[in-house]
Amino acid sequence: MASCRWFPVVLFCLMAVFATIDQIRPSHAAGHSGVHHVSHGSLWHAPGSDGARGRGQKPLNGDAKTRPMTSDASAPSREIVFAVGNWAPMVGENAEGFGIHSKRVIAVFKAMGYHPRLEFMPWRRAYELTRRGEYAATFSWVQSFDRGEQFYIPEHPIAQSNQTFFYKKSRFPNGLDLTSLSDLADFGLRPVGVASYWYEEAYDYLGIPADMVTNPESAWRFLDANRADVFLEEEEVGKRDMAAYLGPDAQERYVISAPVKTDDMFVFFSRQHPDGWSLATAFDAFLETEEGLALCRQWRACAKAAKVPVSNYPQ
Repeated sequence: MASCRWFPVVLFCLMAVFATIDQIRPSHAAGHSGVHHVSHGSLWHAPGSDGARGRGQKPLNGDAKTRPMTSDASAPSREIVFAVGNWAPMVGENAEGFGIHSKRVIAVFKAMGYHPRLEFMPWRRAYELTRRGEYAATFSWVQSFDRGEQFYIPEHPIAQSNQTFFYKKSRFPNGLDLTSLSDLADFGLRPVGVASYWYEEAYDYLGIPADMVTNPESAWRFLDANRADVFLEEEEVGKRDMAAYLGPDAQERYVISAPVKTDDMFVFFSRQHPDGWSLATAFDAFLETEEGLALCRQWRACAKAAKVPVSNYPQ
């Protein structure tokens, strides 16, 4: 009978324990640097993507405080943060609308029900932090086999770019007949480039020695000081940067080759971020809709891009 006197005390303790467990149960509140809840609205989701991780994607874990994507019109829309660098006029912290490519990406994700935000940093850092899953996505990038293993690359590009060589007239008064990257080895030319740009892998694959610097301004000044022979850059970007860094008369001193490569450019979605696969599939699915097609027709980039196979580097 004496033990019965302790029953109310034991019962009270058990109730307190269960209440404490309920309070500390993990939640999925916002807090990850890639996708955050911010406002009220509907979210676009890819058909059949609910809960799907896909292609080796890791499931949600304690470090990734996000909720699964939903099509519920009453659900909060979320902020998606892109890691990007400066590549004006395509992407630029001080460019109108953050640049041509930024306007396109922002328009798509706003239409999908997201609140897009850009965080600017050096390109190599943007690439690496997205690869590691600290950001959900980054743009604009050219696909390659290695990159396809590190990121989810959607089928739909956001732009096309014409890659051209720039070189000084005074250094090569008879001109250079350059039609491909492999011509550099044939002519014994040494390029300068920006670290983490697509051609860094290509030069290495082709065995072409190259000087890699941290940003486009350094590359232009390196070239202008005759420390390299050529610089490969997107044509419109190169023209703008050349004038900005070397002066308005620089184009009179430089030759621009015919395009040696025309590339599709993409948003890369992180394989390590818990929303990477869902965002990539939702992005592609949205661009198949009438609303999505209406947007990409303005860019002249609606066609699906071919996936890069193994070792498909430019020759």
